[in-house]
Amino acid sequence: MTLKSKSYELLVIGGGSAGFAGAIRAIELGAKKVLVVEEGVIGGTCLNRGCIPSKYLIEVAKTFYTPKSNPFLGVKLQGGELNLEKVVELKEEILKKLRREKYWDVVSAYGIEYLKGHGELLGDSKAKVRGEEVSFDKCLIATGSRPSVPPIKGIKEVPYLTSDNIFDLKELPEHLIVIGGGAVGLELGQAFLRLGSKVSLIEALPDIAFSHEPEIRQKLREILEREGMEIYTSARVEEVSREGERVKVKILLEGEEAEILGTHLLVATGRKPNTDNLGLERAKVLKDEKGFLKVNEYLQTTNENIYGAGDCVGKNLLVTLSALEGGVAVENAFLGNKKKVDYLSVPSAIFTEPEVGSVGLTQERAEREGFKVKVRVLELSKVPRAVISLKTEGLVKMVVEEGTNKILGVSLLSPQGAEIIQKVVPFIKYKLRLEDLIETVDVYPTFSEAIKLCALSFFKDVSRLSCCAQ
Repeated sequence: MTLKSKSYELLVIGGGSAGFAGAIRAIELGAKKVLVVEEGVIGGTCLNRGCIPSKYLIEVAKTFYTPKSNPFLGVKLQGGELNLEKVVELKEEILKKLRREKYWDVVSAYGIEYLKGHGELLGDSKAKVRGEEVSFDKCLIATGSRPSVPPIKGIKEVPYLTSDNIFDLKELPEHLIVIGGGAVGLELGQAFLRLGSKVSLIEALPDIAFSHEPEIRQKLREILEREGMEIYTSARVEEVSREGERVKVKILLEGEEAEILGTHLLVATGRKPNTDNLGLERAKVLKDEKGFLKVNEYLQTTNENIYGAGDCVGKNLLVTLSALEGGVAVENAFLGNKKKVDYLSVPSAIFTEPEVGSVGLTQERAEREGFKVKVRVLELSKVPRAVISLKTEGLVKMVVEEGTNKILGVSLLSPQGAEIIQKVVPFIKYKLRLEDLIETVDVYPTFSEAIKLCALSFFKDVSRLSCCAQ
């Protein structure tokens, strides 16, 4: 395909969620000539290498693990067999379907011009797309991010995996070593553990999931270790090397050296922005020290006609937030800088089992920002749905401003936690109080009732309430 025009109202560099959300918003605002250029596969990280394939693998692992984790007496489940090659084949079919429905069909429906190739800026209002020069009125940079691999001694000599290629494995790792105890490392570590791999996880910080509440990460660690995961925290990776067909990881743990020998190595140590080779300096678009685009509160870069959205601006690396930013950025570009993104009310999750969900402020951050707070922690054993499901390992933690009772933040560890946490979003976004939450009515019995019970616990002993009591 070749360019249909030499001039565009909006040029989008990056064909993932942020880029397409921006392109769609431009068409909705009346733009006729919108070009999206993507160097890689249409759909970006989430669809091709991130949340979609990872959650698919997690569901496969959950199904395979069910006979081993069945808690009900009187119910006997037979074990299954795993054919990882077939699992990968179905994954590819699903991704192909979603690429068509969520991206290629969108290109047709909205009349967006899409080209595969490299795009880079030549100046204030000019760019080069697949070697041809074009002009633009506005530009959205939405180039995403890629796995960040730290400069560990020996890492270039070892065939390591990242979240880019681990979903293409055709054989189950005998022993998977995971470097990184954040969302990616925890999700994939538990998934492969449940599929039958031995898993050793190494985290440099004092605990896994370190940005979350201490009660949450402590309970999650207990659950993962009980399932069989080896977890090393406050552990610095000193060197990796090959030992025959195996990988050896040398770590410094509590001042002493230790070695872990495995068959596969997954590096899950965060992500870095795709902001190289974009000609940013020619357009006077600045980056910060980590390579993320410098944007103001309206997602405008240091060039007034160029905006940024998604992972490459580095606010929170979440696909839903990327899409929101893409739409907001383009609206500001076309209508003037009026709209801001409310980052505080954006929920996040870790899709382990049970799942971690959070929105708003943690207790530590709230206190750091000067709030006087009161806190309650509710164990899932107080939630009737958890009791009858025999899934009582988990908790809800709520942080509230003293005096006003305004809900500042909620974190939880629960089955369906990623679904439940969305119940809290309006209360954070609109700065509502405990009393507002308590006046809502839940379906009974549900896991999401845990949110209301936690709110009630600020006023009552919930262990002494009748079912559905206020």
